[in-house]
Amino acid sequence: MSLLPATLVILTTFHHGLSSVVPFDDSDVGLNTVQMIENHGYPCESHTITTEDGYILVYHRIPHGKNDDGSIQKPPVLLMHGTFSSSADYVSMGPDRSLAYLLADIGYDVWIGNARGNEWSRNHTTLDVVKDAEEYFDFSWHEIGYYDLPAAIDHILSVNGGDGLHYVGHSQGTTVFMVLTTTRPEYSDKIKLASLMGPPAAMTHQSNPIILELAKYIFEIEALFKKYKFYELTYVKEIREFAASYCAQPGSFEICEGIIFEFIGADAPQLDINIVPVLFSNMPTNSAWKQLFHYLQEIKSGEFCQYDHGSEKNLEIYGSARPPVYDLSKISTPVAAYYGKNDVLVNYTDVQIFISDLPTVANDYLVPFDLFNHFDFMYATDVVDLLYVELIKVMQQY
Repeated sequence: MSLLPATLVILTTFHHGLSSVVPFDDSDVGLNTVQMIENHGYPCESHTITTEDGYILVYHRIPHGKNDDGSIQKPPVLLMHGTFSSSADYVSMGPDRSLAYLLADIGYDVWIGNARGNEWSRNHTTLDVVKDAEEYFDFSWHEIGYYDLPAAIDHILSVNGGDGLHYVGHSQGTTVFMVLTTTRPEYSDKIKLASLMGPPAAMTHQSNPIILELAKYIFEIEALFKKYKFYELTYVKEIREFAASYCAQPGSFEICEGIIFEFIGADAPQLDINIVPVLFSNMPTNSAWKQLFHYLQEIKSGEFCQYDHGSEKNLEIYGSARPPVYDLSKISTPVAAYYGKNDVLVNYTDVQIFISDLPTVANDYLVPFDLFNHFDFMYATDVVDLLYVELIKVMQQY
């Protein structure tokens, strides 16, 4: 790892003003994660991982950079996506801007996760995703943190041979880390540093009126979805095709932009219309509705706690009428938190409260751009300069 500091200097210099120099590469339009990685000349492996409760996951690995033969062992890093997303999040901006490629090129063994239920991880040892949909999709992000991440970490360390890994998460990818390290604290020692981008925990400062209204009626919404057997986000192919064709048109882009910004925060300077066809080649993807419902429950209750099944079932599952609160003081892993002042989904004040509850804070970083929103952690035009250089610099200290 001795080359990393020098490489970071080169990275910083090269990316200064990159958005005005390097045009967006549209060769990834229509490609999935593996195809995008191979399209840019990087090695790619797909690993099948089975969880304790029978879910079969597919994780993607870039074992080394494009100009590396892979002969030397490299420190592993696990990248975890948000809700309605997949491993594609970390490679959709191309080699110059996507975090997976940047980390591979400076000497990391990069693993990119796919949560249970998304398009890559839809198998199970006994359940059929269609015939047994009600039982299969009976999970929220709690199960992803409690079951998926331990299986993934054990597999990665077994393959890599190291004694620990770096963890990077965005949105739900940060929440599942919190679940893991508060409910299975023995895994804290296996994670050298957790870099959390836009981390939602307790969400007491949510102010979006639409989101607040949904949260107000979350239990009625959940009952309605269950009645009509809506267990997961469906018709993702049709949604993608419509969004890619409609939103990529100059006359329609502003309409799509306005709708998206209503929920994540407006940041027109950092959203390039040219990336739209690539992004909607892979997003949204299938997710259990309970993942979204769990967040809406958090907003309604004002607490960062396990899933609320109703007092009767809570008594059966938890032994109490209310679901248990996740105890953040149990997280012994050093945490670097990255957040945006204009993030509508994850209010920056809530992130600051979250940071104050952590035992070990490696970095408290408010992105130095006032319009930075929840989408920008992955897709801002200047994301390298604004965020990734800082994130990588802190990673190198661990």
